Amino acid sequence: MIYNVVKFLRVIFPFVVTLALWRLSCSWINPAGILSIIPIFYCSFVRPVPWFAPFALIMCFLLDYQIGSGFLWTIYYCLVYAAMNLQMFVDLSHTKKYGLYAFMAFAGPAFLFMIFQDINWANLFGGIATFIVVCAIYIPTVITIRVVQND
Repeated sequence: MIYNVVKFLRVIFPFVVTLALWRLSCSWINPAGILSIIPIFYCSFVRPVPWFAPFALIMCFLLDYQIGSGFLWTIYYCLVYAAMNLQMFVDLSHTKKYGLYAFMAFAGPAFLFMIFQDINWANLFGGIATFIVVCAIYIPTVITIRVVQND
């Protein structure tokens, strides 16, 4: 009985973490729940979780809604997901630092696009600071997911 509960909690943990990071938004460290992009990337591309892709698509849509960026993250996620499923040469599950550099390459263009939508000094420094915070919190979040999932 206890084993089944623990197994269930391990399975739903990435889903719960994504929802929590999206919901716990703060204007200076997690604006509009942007940190939810970390488990979306990790559980979709680096260590794929079964049935996570449809959930990640919905979460990208909710992230777009909360940010007010149209369908930026939703379309970007779909494009990267399609490209990752069509390619045969890049294996993100065996990258160093839990795929941090791949995450930076994934999130960087989207952040640049968001910065250049309304270019001014405040938006530029805010976008750069948000990118740095998201990349700095990537490793602790991924390690937490791995520990709970027993990977």
